[in-house]
Amino acid sequence: MKIDLIFFKILRLIYKIYLWVLNYFIVVSYHPQEAGNNILILRLDAIGDFILWLDSARHFRKIYPDKKIILLGNQIWTSMAKKFPYWDEVWELDRRNFYRNLPYRVRLLKKIRKAGFDIVIQPTYSREFLYGDAIVQISGARKKIGSVGDCSNIRPIEKKISDRFYTQLIPANPKPLMELRRNAEFVRGLGYKFQAALPDMTPVVQGINNPVGNNSPYFVLFPGASGTRKQWSVEKFSEFASLAFHETGIAAVICGGPTERQLGKSLIALMDIPVVDMAGETSLAELAAVIKDAQFLLSNDTSAVHIASAVATPVFCLLGGGHYGRFMPYDIESKTEKPLPVTIIHQMDCFNCNWRCRYFVEEGNPVPCIGKISVEEVFAALQSLIKKRH
Repeated sequence: MKIDLIFFKILRLIYKIYLWVLNYFIVVSYHPQEAGNNILILRLDAIGDFILWLDSARHFRKIYPDKKIILLGNQIWTSMAKKFPYWDEVWELDRRNFYRNLPYRVRLLKKIRKAGFDIVIQPTYSREFLYGDAIVQISGARKKIGSVGDCSNIRPIEKKISDRFYTQLIPANPKPLMELRRNAEFVRGLGYKFQAALPDMTPVVQGINNPVGNNSPYFVLFPGASGTRKQWSVEKFSEFASLAFHETGIAAVICGGPTERQLGKSLIALMDIPVVDMAGETSLAELAAVIKDAQFLLSNDTSAVHIASAVATPVFCLLGGGHYGRFMPYDIESKTEKPLPVTIIHQMDCFNCNWRCRYFVEEGNPVPCIGKISVEEVFAALQSLIKKRH
């Protein structure tokens, strides 16, 4: 088993070196067009990261009023990005194909190389060597701007190499910062002063019909997450939903992505209250509309939490300690009347482990800091909202 793991790591290293050589080949083989009046902004991370960045993203128009701005984004959220007026075009990148499909990778890199960008900006704090940094390297832009960043998603030796791809690295506070503040720090490094606030997804939900299709009040359960280790159990979601229904008379709606259909079915099989299963049945814009009209959302630490915050719906987040303080709890610099997400945690001394849990966790089970959150704790956190609204 150990030999197989070592062999796999060697193969992965060889493949990464191959991709690096491929990048170098594109640089020396294709000359970029003369720089035009356009900017490429790279944002290749997940849905929640994109939503948290929106508050800062809206200021790039003010910083570069005379430039054509093109956003290169992760294709899982680019349909949503096209609804915002912050850029002139949105290009898509399929992360899986960009890493595994060499013809796809070469075509996209050649397209960027030949576009003749004047400025390339990668505002992501935790850079990735074979994604954003690789694109910055081949871009041929006159100015290449990025964050000093950290080594969460990159090896120190890779970071040392890719730091040289940039003409300007924006300084970053080495102490932990909540992502909204981190994004604001980058924009301030470009010379524009503003205070971090909540993102706003109004352009996304405008004109979108709520697919729930009734006028009765409801709350939303979002039982999925990026992995089972970060998921509160469906049994506890079911128990909570029963308590909430009998306290308020409000029915539940289950939401999730296409890969969470089975999770939704597993949850609904446990429930004995009125419920609508929408898991895997909505687009991102429709999901935002469902959450916007909900009385509240109960969710694992995933993009749904940030969507709820951006559409001003009260949200209760079951938060583990892996990245505690970076994405949640929220920490903003300006006053707001909108509800901030309420985090529910089981405090442990191993918080900020970067999800490298030191405890043995059986396959399919959550890590202790999530698994030990009780239904009673969650329901207690909800009491102030219940009393206010019912």
